[in-house]
Amino acid sequence: MKLKRLIPSVLSLALVFSLAACGGGGSGSANTPAQNETTPAQSETTPAQTEGDGSLQRVLDAGKLTIGAEGNWIPYVYNEDGTGELTGFEVEVAKEVASRLGVEAEFQISDSWDPVLAGLDAARYDIVICGVNPNPERQEKYACTIAYAENPYCLVVNGDNTEITSFDDLSGKLCINSPSSAAGQIAQRYGATTADGDLTAAMEQLNTGRADAHVNNVAAVDAYMAERPDVNVKIAATYEPDEENRYEIESAAMLRKEDQELCDKVSEILQSMIDDGTLYDLTVEYFGQAVADSTSIYQK
Repeated sequence: MKLKRLIPSVLSLALVFSLAACGGGGSGSANTPAQNETTPAQSETTPAQTEGDGSLQRVLDAGKLTIGAEGNWIPYVYNEDGTGELTGFEVEVAKEVASRLGVEAEFQISDSWDPVLAGLDAARYDIVICGVNPNPERQEKYACTIAYAENPYCLVVNGDNTEITSFDDLSGKLCINSPSSAAGQIAQRYGATTADGDLTAAMEQLNTGRADAHVNNVAAVDAYMAERPDVNVKIAATYEPDEENRYEIESAAMLRKEDQELCDKVSEILQSMIDDGTLYDLTVEYFGQAVADSTSIYQK
């Protein structure tokens, strides 16, 4: 932040004449009073800059980073069969961020997307790490970290549907997607009506013909179709955003606006996870080598 300082008019005039006599530049003694004059003002701002907004210290003092996310979303956030342990790409990212902060990761999982950011608004947790798309509206309302992953979207329909073959065919159709989600907003932009529902609910409604389409991450859809080959659904198209809308396939962590100091620290940690290959390795583990190699933010 730039600091404004008031210079008495007499001193200003004297300084102007002095500079004119020296040719208007250089590092002569005419500059010395002004330099000395700024020193107290600069030193006075140091404590405020050091103190920050207190959000990082709050987490460090608590000894834990509380994370909001939507569950039942394979391979992002889900409970491992047999153990019930929470796992997935986003879970492992969040755990690593907490570890590098030197605190424990504590998760609060919602059954659907809409309550997730509402919980952040209500300060029920510190951060949302859940493949969140950093669209302009969210960047206006929340503190957003750097992008740490890329997740292309696809359009899913009933396996016998020949009417919908692209996103352009969604006008007037019913998509099972949260209206406030990035996927739901893509569907709406193409003229679809959206109704809330997670991946499992959407697939069931497509299978029985009660809905027309569903938009979701390619990896999540692939994982579901591999696990449930009995469900009659197919991928009709893959979403390709314009270059200026590339944020639509990016993931960033979200925090409250007033927690900018914590946001900056998490961004620093995420960048270190990109630089040392941690995020690349997690992408290979959960999505495969081809996805990791095609993720532009991992390319050096």
